[in-house]
Amino acid sequence: MESVQAAMTARSTLKSWAEGLELIELVRATHRAGWLAHLRGETTVTELAAAHGVPPEHVSGVMAVLVSAGVVRSGDRTASFRLSPDFDALVAGASGVEMADVLDAVELARVQVAQAVRTVDQKPGFDGREALVLAREWGLRPTPGAQQLLGMLYESLPEFRARLESGGPLLDVGTGIGGALLTGLTLFDKLHAVGVELVADVAAECRRRAEAAGVGDRVDIRTMDARALSDESAFSACFWAQPFFPQDVRADTLATIFRALRPDGLLLVQELFPPQSGQDEPTARTQLDRLFFTQRQIPFGLSAEELAAEGRAAGFQDARITDSPLGRLVVLRKPDC
Repeated sequence: MESVQAAMTARSTLKSWAEGLELIELVRATHRAGWLAHLRGETTVTELAAAHGVPPEHVSGVMAVLVSAGVVRSGDRTASFRLSPDFDALVAGASGVEMADVLDAVELARVQVAQAVRTVDQKPGFDGREALVLAREWGLRPTPGAQQLLGMLYESLPEFRARLESGGPLLDVGTGIGGALLTGLTLFDKLHAVGVELVADVAAECRRRAEAAGVGDRVDIRTMDARALSDESAFSACFWAQPFFPQDVRADTLATIFRALRPDGLLLVQELFPPQSGQDEPTARTQLDRLFFTQRQIPFGLSAEELAAEGRAAGFQDARITDSPLGRLVVLRKPDC
């Protein structure tokens, strides 16, 4: 009897996990079919059914699920619906990250985690398609909301901000699609920058976004391995997107950054995945994220203290750890000599 009850408990657990998978697929399907865009305005089952050629009873069933999941809310009119404020903002791309980007990243993580039990020779880092998916999902567009968020971050880093206000130049290593870089360029009209991105497709998208943001004449996006950067004493400040760099390239990348910065130049790094308290058991989410990154030989969850030590090992000094709206940040200085 006990074994039967245990099996039924495990079955219930699996069914509860499956709920999330099914909801993802329903959101993906309604997004692709244009329903979510339609639901940005208040609409009824009859209107949705007529617009998309689906029987009203099917639409009613989908709406019931989306309402229970918090994706959709009832509208002001009788039997009407519209997206919840959170999902409306995501579908609208308010943060610069779009629904399709998030769904692509979810699928990438699903495939990556499924390979954990297979003997697969995975190279460090991510390939071109994977890198573009990650860059889009992590990147922002220089929207007013992104400008406000980044502005708050730089308020907590007055010395680093002063370098950007005076024109830099700024070196951005691991630029991705340029979320932080391009937003910074729109905030500081004197700033000039160089972005370094390894993956050609990602760098190309960053260039397109720079032109669209009107800052293309102040930024040079270079498609290259950061370790091949030959600039010396050229930049007053650098941001390094360290969470996406494999272990085997980190020391050489830091050495390149050190050489490229001017004496007294500042390096900024972010603690992206804060380590959990020693008294807390890691959550399943944390363990899945760790599995995702460590399979590609990328250190996961480095603390601000560990990042500061990594910088000091590369020759940087005066490590300062600062709390910000985007988590803990580490600012290090190249010696002025």
